[in-house]
Amino acid sequence: MGDKQTKPETDLDRDFGVLLGWDSGPAGDRIMLIMQSARKTPGSNDDVRDFRYFLSKEQAVLLGNYLYGLAGETAPTRKSRSLIERLFKD
Repeated sequence: MGDKQTKPETDLDRDFGVLLGWDSGPAGDRIMLIMQSARKTPGSNDDVRDFRYFLSKEQAVLLGNYLYGLAGETAPTRKSRSLIERLFKD
């Protein structure tokens, strides 16, 4: 019980910013999520920071559903495939 974990110090220049955009793509059996942020209105490419995250598909779904919930929305439902799609797309 004597083990006291210390939190890393917060660096305002590093740890906070405004989300400017994002992109994603396949990365093997994972999904790569790239998020861009800046602390101020970008004057040059040096003002924009890229952060890359590798997520499992399950993590991506959980994150998406979590964000829908925060926004007060519900995730879209997948429509069922038509008979022709079921017969010829598999």
